[in-house]
Amino acid sequence: MRFYPLLKSMLMIPMLAGSIAAYSDVTIVVNTDRGEDIGQNFGSLFEARTKDGAFVLGAGFSGAYNTKYRHDRHTVHFYIRPTGESRELQATTLPRPGELAGNYLFNFDGKVYATYPDVRVWDESDNAWNPSPTRNRVDTRVGNDLLSLDSGTVVLNGKTVLPAAKEGNYTGFYYAQGYLVFYHIYRPGEQKYRSFVKDEEGYSKLYACPWRPGVGAVDLDKATIMTVPVVGEFPYAYGQLGNQVVSCSNIGGVYALRDGRWRTLVDGSMKTSYQVYAGFTYYDQLLLGQYPTGELFSFDGESVERIEGWPPVMEGVSGSAREAQTVVVYGGELYVGVWPWGEVWRYHRELGEWSLARRMFTHPALTDATTHPYELECKALGGVANQWGQRVTSMVPLNDSLLVSTSAKWPSVWEAKFDFVGNDAWKEYGAVTRLYAPGHLSVPLKWTDGPTELRFTLANGIMRVEQDGDAVGSATLSASVASAPESASHLDAIDWGQGAYGIFAGDRVDGATVTP
Repeated sequence: MRFYPLLKSMLMIPMLAGSIAAYSDVTIVVNTDRGEDIGQNFGSLFEARTKDGAFVLGAGFSGAYNTKYRHDRHTVHFYIRPTGESRELQATTLPRPGELAGNYLFNFDGKVYATYPDVRVWDESDNAWNPSPTRNRVDTRVGNDLLSLDSGTVVLNGKTVLPAAKEGNYTGFYYAQGYLVFYHIYRPGEQKYRSFVKDEEGYSKLYACPWRPGVGAVDLDKATIMTVPVVGEFPYAYGQLGNQVVSCSNIGGVYALRDGRWRTLVDGSMKTSYQVYAGFTYYDQLLLGQYPTGELFSFDGESVERIEGWPPVMEGVSGSAREAQTVVVYGGELYVGVWPWGEVWRYHRELGEWSLARRMFTHPALTDATTHPYELECKALGGVANQWGQRVTSMVPLNDSLLVSTSAKWPSVWEAKFDFVGNDAWKEYGAVTRLYAPGHLSVPLKWTDGPTELRFTLANGIMRVEQDGDAVGSATLSASVASAPESASHLDAIDWGQGAYGIFAGDRVDGATVTP
């Protein structure tokens, strides 16, 4: 694994000196200052291995962007990863959020929302998806401010700071590294995708506007602008690595913003299929979920390279036209959701192995005679051949669980003519499933302008997070992680600011372990 040597040497803090007796309780105290919030992925707080080699413990902030939505940047994730096994997953089907054959989820301020056909919020106490008071699908906290990035405008705390475009429209907003990034698309007459010739005939322009809350309106005159090759090109995914911002388009263009300038990593093309649907900062790389390989590609800061076999192809299906649409870390393990057979794969870092965590659909029977499920039936109707392909649209951690949503090619209406997906089997499209394995806790933190103390505790059969003396959340330690507190009373040196969520991007992080 490649690290940044200077940063690592600055962040490595030795464990407290002296021998530590074996206790069943241990707390990792993290002193951190996240610095100014400029839309960065804050990354990892720490990661450590127990001296007996049984577990890896870590915590950090997810830098995921999966097709439509970005993970909540202020939610902290605490994980315990057994080094010798992949934990058994339990699956529970939640009520459906709507009556379409598809849904997408996002998390915000400790809650999970579903988006089709309207925005609904999951209520654990009611076991129901209730109408949401907000209609915004793309919100992010910037410090204590609320930035809403929806409907072609940018709104800060209820006040518009970037109005709608006078020509064409603004779309695909992403705030990162002090830049408001988006596409300006102008397609006269809504013509088909075509190569750019001149502005009068249409364009897609990639903007990076330096901006921070408190400075007022967004000044487009200060933007770094790149005209991308294809008119109508728009973003499927974003990501960050270090201080670089990466934008991935539906035409296959991959562009990186570094030192205020755009550069092309992968040329987009209307003739070659190459699309990135997900971005996730993982250890020292930015992982990109790609189509048509269904594999992850890696951006190391300079170039994009394919990681063959990450993840593998499920036995019994075609290896063609596959799409890694969703990427997440849960319980310290890497999960990837793959179209068109609704597969969820997970990667165990210490074992160096991929395993099929779950297929999210029970039908149809697997086959490699066609590329997509129900392909022949769809063709017989004269419609879209892959309409009933199977997407894993979202994977969102919530407390101790991972919520997974599914969809057909788009969140469509089921009709009687699709009786080949009948007997309510179609309702597996648009379903939400709760996956659970012990050893994970996701909880929202309060923003602090300056230092904050976080405590990550394993004690009395629970894992617990506190912020500045206040309890934030807890989860049960059971099964394969039940012995983690005893093992964790003896830790190897902690890697402060490094771990599964990438390198820490705040001003300061250090700490110590405390045992009774």
